[in-house]
Amino acid sequence: MKRIVILLVVAFCLSINPSFAGNDNAIVRFGDLHGEVNVRPNTEDDDAYIFAELDTPLKHDDRIRTLPKSGAILSFSDMSTFVMKEDSIIVLDIANERETKIGLVAGNIWVNLKKMVADGSMEIEMSQAVAGIKGTNITCSTSRGEDRVQVLRGLANVLIKETREIVEVREGEELVIRSGGNTEKQEIDITAVQKTWEKELEGLDNTIELNEIPDTLKSILDAEASEFASISGTYKQLLSEEKVTPEEVARLKKDAERFIGVLFEDTVILASMRKKVESAIVSSGGDKIAIQKMTSLSKSIADVSKRVQSYQAEIAKIMRFQFTFSAVSEDVAAEIETIRSELAAALSEIDAVRAVLSANLGGQSQDWFKQSSDDCAEALIALDNLEQKVTDLLQKSPASAELMALLKSIAAQRSSIALLMKSLTVVEVDTAVIIELSQIDDTMSDQLTALQDEISSYNSLTGTTTAEKEKRFVRSVRIMGDFARVKRQYRNALRLYDSITRAACLSKHCTTEMEELKSIFERITDNFQQLGIVADELELNIRDLESQLSTFLD
Repeated sequence: MKRIVILLVVAFCLSINPSFAGNDNAIVRFGDLHGEVNVRPNTEDDDAYIFAELDTPLKHDDRIRTLPKSGAILSFSDMSTFVMKEDSIIVLDIANERETKIGLVAGNIWVNLKKMVADGSMEIEMSQAVAGIKGTNITCSTSRGEDRVQVLRGLANVLIKETREIVEVREGEELVIRSGGNTEKQEIDITAVQKTWEKELEGLDNTIELNEIPDTLKSILDAEASEFASISGTYKQLLSEEKVTPEEVARLKKDAERFIGVLFEDTVILASMRKKVESAIVSSGGDKIAIQKMTSLSKSIADVSKRVQSYQAEIAKIMRFQFTFSAVSEDVAAEIETIRSELAAALSEIDAVRAVLSANLGGQSQDWFKQSSDDCAEALIALDNLEQKVTDLLQKSPASAELMALLKSIAAQRSSIALLMKSLTVVEVDTAVIIELSQIDDTMSDQLTALQDEISSYNSLTGTTTAEKEKRFVRSVRIMGDFARVKRQYRNALRLYDSITRAACLSKHCTTEMEELKSIFERITDNFQQLGIVADELELNIRDLESQLSTFLD
């Protein structure tokens, strides 16, 4: 119930119809829109499309399309979330709330199921396949006879239309379905996929106002604390038992997977809040009271973000833990527990790194990336040692399922950490480069100010006599000379900037130093482009004056 309160606050608190009760359809409504989104009955042609508003009612068999640079978020009555990217078309099959089906005609969608799974299900029907999902966060896309299903959390059962085969797609996997029923399964980087949806998911918080932030933060904290306490309590209970069943562990991990989805959504909401507060500080006009209030909000958001990161780290440990299903000797069992503890300790820093990257609350410093890379290297060494210990124990108990599962878990973690370590490679920006570019920015700013004064003086010159035209001509040439000096400064800045960013384009993450460098160069570019327009006009004036003076003097 607390979770429902959170998302109601975030998605609907300030919309025109704040509840589903006011909508003709109590199953689904628009939670957010940007750009141009259209709706029409599926039985009619495109002439029947209407421009969608937040309060536009959605009915069974409605067709929804997003145009270029547009998107939509659909909110279901059970708080499931459905996000459409640009150039997407879907058809709603919601005659039966417990058996919801979405027809994906074209484009890309992101789906996060919530309580609907308790009594029903949702299917995403594409051209080549139908994805059946329960308690799952997935993306689906269809284009030119090829469907793709990516599972970010939970699992999905995908029915291949051509062969009638059902393929299970697990978390971190993508299934590609092509014409003729041909399929290909491959691993995906969940974090990278989530980042491609960040812009669209910002709409989850699009309607919240600054004065709503404190209450929303409290709701997030209360709901997360309640859910984590429940999961943690179950986990500790299972740990205290001598033997647990696979069904008990499966239920625990299913609850943990759903909580991971909750944490991801809250992370997106918190990031949006942070941006909104930062924007309010910039637009405050120096109002000390307003800045103080926004600074306090920013600190509160940061505190909640840290709590989310701690939950992410703890849930990761729970998801990794290998419970005992079969009996082993007491000495081996004790050694297994020791290895598990050592494994958790070795991965604790890695969990912290992943939590920071997942939060995505702005770039991290170069020093942070270096330290994180060092942490990964140390973790890999620790995993090598633990793998050897498990291998030695397997010689004593070759039939131990726990040891074999532990060995598999260590191998999976090694691969995951190696990929993470690779992604942490960033291009370092020397402080001297930032200083040099800042100096160019300052110099250009001074030159631009002087040029603008000269241009204003030039524009005040009037008259049609030869002397007056000569005076305007000389002043124009002088301005163009000054502009040429500014242009040289800009080219120097461009070469300096390109020398750094050319290598950085291969990096997955952007450091705070790189963000600062980009910000300085964008400022330089904006100023130069604005002046360039004036310079082009002056050059035309010079040519005109040359022609007039030449004609007159001849």
